[in-house]
Amino acid sequence: MKHFLTTTLLFFSSFLFSQILTVNSSSSVSIASGSSISLGGLEIAPNDTYVINGANAVSRTATAVTAGDNSSVSHVYTTTALLTNFTGTLTFSYLDGELNNITESDLVLELQAGDDSWTSYNGTVTNNTISFTFDTPVSFKAVTASASGATLTIEDINPAGSSILVYPNPTADRIFIQADTNSKAELYDLLGRKVRSTNQSQIDMSTLSRGNYILQVKTQNKTQSFKIIKQ
Repeated sequence: MKHFLTTTLLFFSSFLFSQILTVNSSSSVSIASGSSISLGGLEIAPNDTYVINGANAVSRTATAVTAGDNSSVSHVYTTTALLTNFTGTLTFSYLDGELNNITESDLVLELQAGDDSWTSYNGTVTNNTISFTFDTPVSFKAVTASASGATLTIEDINPAGSSILVYPNPTADRIFIQADTNSKAELYDLLGRKVRSTNQSQIDMSTLSRGNYILQVKTQNKTQSFKIIKQ
């Protein structure tokens, strides 16, 4: 029955760009050792039998992950629930037009952990793919690729020495932005979609769903990114 579920989900995914795989709360997808599953360009090949339990969904977006001046390729996979304790090989496929001016030989695989931090892995780049084999278990909720040496991790709110202050955090209503010079602020969800933009000193978040957001504040001299928690 699980094999039939997997086949059905992958068949329908060919008609959808954003939604690649959906596993209902009462279902699961089992990937046997020595086999793999391809999720619209992300191949998962576990060392041992790996089970994706519901409720979970895998989506693909063409919007790059950004943090300050750093950016991923324009191809990102996200899950609604964390994939835990995976060992095996992840192979990430991309098109030349999705590189965002990143030199292909500089690509590293990027995995986002449950705390929203990103970790890079120096994988094997060949034929518009980058792959990495994890011998130690990893847990992740997003996969993309970026340039070696870049970081996609969002800075802590109001880091020491910052000339830009953002408060309060968490917030259920508004966030206020204090900068030494004129600034532009853009708020993104974790799929990279812009949900708010302003040149003012505050953003109304009262109508947004609860969860984590990424705030980019740009001044004449710098760009800083902050993780905002909406309650």
